[in-house]
Amino acid sequence: MERSQGPRSSPQRLRIRRWLTAFALLSLAACGGGGGGNPSGGPTLTVTPQTVSVSASLSDPAPTSSLSIGANELGTESEVFVLVHPTTLGIAKVTPGPGNTLPAVFNIQFNIPLFMGVGTYNDTIQVSMCFDQACSHPLYGSPQTIPVQYTVTKSTLPPLTLNSLSPTSVTVGGSPFMLTVLGNGFSIYSTVQWNGVKLTTTYVSATEIVAQVPAASISAAGTATVTVSDPTNSHATTSSPQSIAITAASKDAVAFQNNAAHTGAVTFANLSFPGIAKWSVDVGGTPSYAIVAQGKVIVTVSSSGGAQLLALDQATGNTVWGPIALSNDSNAVYDAGRVYVLSFTIGSAAVLQAYDAGSGALDWSTTLSGQYEFELAPTAADGTVYAVGAGLDATLYAVDESTGTLKWTQDINSGISTPAVSADGVYTTSECETFDLRPATGEVIWHNSACGGGPEGTTPVVAGQLLYDPDQSSGFSGDVLNAETGDKVDVYLADSPPAFTSTMGFFLHDRTLSGVTLTDDKAQWTFTGDGELQGSPLAVDQYVFIGSATGNLYAVDSTTGLQAWNVSLGAAVDIGDGSMQITGLAAGDGLLIVPAGTKVIAYTLSTNP
Repeated sequence: MERSQGPRSSPQRLRIRRWLTAFALLSLAACGGGGGGNPSGGPTLTVTPQTVSVSASLSDPAPTSSLSIGANELGTESEVFVLVHPTTLGIAKVTPGPGNTLPAVFNIQFNIPLFMGVGTYNDTIQVSMCFDQACSHPLYGSPQTIPVQYTVTKSTLPPLTLNSLSPTSVTVGGSPFMLTVLGNGFSIYSTVQWNGVKLTTTYVSATEIVAQVPAASISAAGTATVTVSDPTNSHATTSSPQSIAITAASKDAVAFQNNAAHTGAVTFANLSFPGIAKWSVDVGGTPSYAIVAQGKVIVTVSSSGGAQLLALDQATGNTVWGPIALSNDSNAVYDAGRVYVLSFTIGSAAVLQAYDAGSGALDWSTTLSGQYEFELAPTAADGTVYAVGAGLDATLYAVDESTGTLKWTQDINSGISTPAVSADGVYTTSECETFDLRPATGEVIWHNSACGGGPEGTTPVVAGQLLYDPDQSSGFSGDVLNAETGDKVDVYLADSPPAFTSTMGFFLHDRTLSGVTLTDDKAQWTFTGDGELQGSPLAVDQYVFIGSATGNLYAVDSTTGLQAWNVSLGAAVDIGDGSMQITGLAAGDGLLIVPAGTKVIAYTLSTNP
């Protein structure tokens, strides 16, 4: 449709200092500064283009255009004023560009197509150039009226569809997160709705948008319904729904430092300290950190005879399945009923295998090609297994948990790392590079480059929207980064990956364990035990467990730092992260699992976790 022109807005004035020749001044003075005719050949207003025409569909952003305003035969020794006065039917505003020289550029900003509706909108822009601000002495050819036509058409987007969400489940009471929505037909006007409430949404492409989910939206367990709305889509303005599960925190141990974020923490409904071990099994080699899930304790075992994968009964320690021979030193993780094992031989591609956790049957095997060093553990979460390989820079691999197919890879120009995974980020780190990638697509959210000469293979920890990034020169000390932006907010000291609850952090440095409140970053207590503490701490309920090189295992009250429990293991608790094979404490399903020497030892902390 076509509408009449809107009212003229207040004129834009631009003062331009230019010096004119004496001849030009005399000539203009003789003829009164312009008007009907220019026999002296003096200065003349020029405007380019003489007409402006733009178009946009309803789903497009507001278009822009520009005018170039100058003067012929304008010499030196004077100043001029440019006045631009538009009507405002389709035009939002006209503003001068930078600088105050001729030709002057004026930028035209049009109204948002969605607000205008389909139709044709005609405006004019009146341009004048004068020797005085009141414009009583205009240049020849001034004013000029430039016709402007703005056409808004229907959207050409395909039907609005919602194909997948990432994540598909979140933990009740967790931190706010960015929800990735993949589909089709998205525009800058697309909005994600959470249980019918619009979320702050960012357009990435016609097939991807992301939305900020506040912590209040996941404060109670249940299911959230997600849709996408877009008023510009001519096929449908609302997509079909998909759901996100809001679940209680897992009681399982599924990765190094207990979970995919490597926070080294778990909460049971109750806890008491046992007098003796529930069981102890000699596995004939060095056991890894344990997976505790589905009634089983699952470890990889490294020995001179080769690596093995073994599942023990949680109640008795008896072998349930295995040992399964592996190609080399290996590490395993668990998610959604499967155990994923990463194995490699130096100089060769890695093999990622999926085993049914109940039976030990092999479900699939995938080769991760292109790199030849895979010395740290994988991480599995929300349907994807992540692993980092190096050799030719470094690559992060994302593999579908169900099929073993490669979802995406990303060059991270980094060293080897055990990825840390949150609801909305996959984090990798080395001595120089830290990356935050979008789990669904592998897009780089942020990248922080700060060489500190730290360890080549490291495990970052993401806790409470902060990333603990081991990148400095001593042990696993490093920077504390904002997990959403990558900005540095603090530093920390640690000889192993620290552990975190919602309010406290636990750091082992120089054989001393410290309990630090996260609100003020102050140490509330220190604990030295036998003076030989080593490995990563593990937080279970209100206690922190830590081992020693002399074979002692301690539980420390997380509030006071006082020793609450101690047993002798008969062998040292290894230091944990660093290279294949990784070992460390684990707690899940009411059990504390301790690797010591060639033994896997189980202690019952809760009979009803």
